[in-house]
Amino acid sequence: MSNLFETDQSSTGATYELLSANSNPKKSEALDIAGKQDCILTYHEIVPGDSTYIYRVTSSAFEEHLRFICSMRKSASAERAPRITFDDGHVSNYENSFRLLEQFDLSAVFFVLAGRVGSSSNYISWQQAREMAHAGHRIASHGWSHRMLTQCNSSELNQELVHSKREIEDRLGIEVDAMSAPGGRWDDRVADACASAGYKYLFHSNPWSPFGTRKSMRLQGRHMVTGRMNSRYLRKLMRMSRVERQYLRARYATKERVRLILGDRLYHKLWCWVANWSPGEGMELKVDGQGNSTGESKPS
Repeated sequence: MSNLFETDQSSTGATYELLSANSNPKKSEALDIAGKQDCILTYHEIVPGDSTYIYRVTSSAFEEHLRFICSMRKSASAERAPRITFDDGHVSNYENSFRLLEQFDLSAVFFVLAGRVGSSSNYISWQQAREMAHAGHRIASHGWSHRMLTQCNSSELNQELVHSKREIEDRLGIEVDAMSAPGGRWDDRVADACASAGYKYLFHSNPWSPFGTRKSMRLQGRHMVTGRMNSRYLRKLMRMSRVERQYLRARYATKERVRLILGDRLYHKLWCWVANWSPGEGMELKVDGQGNSTGESKPS
């Protein structure tokens, strides 16, 4: 089974170099998306102090998480240790996360918005992305503009999937084969478009759904990390029973049904209120004016 940080082999046996030639070889750990890997963590912003926004994690909390992950990788259960990903490409990924990851000799996958990299002080620059890739981290696609993929027509999907992939590859000289769906939204049409665009992995936000495949593309859920989570919570994630996982999967399915009833626009407004998020801060998800998606969003 392939991994995203190192060398990937296709079903035909062809080998692709996923990191630049000067990448740091000491980063031996990879984002193992084999069946035995069921805990992938997703961070958004890492900030020095506390914040009311649910997806801002303090640097001290992130450091605590990294200590826990390192301890797991030194144990007999190392192969099941949580893997680390980031969404959006917020500048704190470079200013705070990158430093701590290097300190603990851990690597991560950074899903960036290709159309926004270097566009403002909120986002990482291409030079910063290049430095992280050179150090052994993966830079992958979160789309072009943070548009919800299920609301895109064919032309818009091409912009979000194909253009973002090409821009990152051209800027950094790497192969981009992984997509993180904005808002976690995807459906069969989006998955097919991702596969046609050349992606081998599509990540969504339902961590309780077992991985799947579509047209040889891996479909993988992740845990969205909030500022309220500590290392004890992560330890609990790793030790959950099958019954606990089934319960949480059912609860997530209920939330999805509520979202479908409310529609994307109203649901997103409700989410902004619950998450203490103020639209206009520069990283918000783009939802269309009608709140309608072009297809059914599927968690698994």
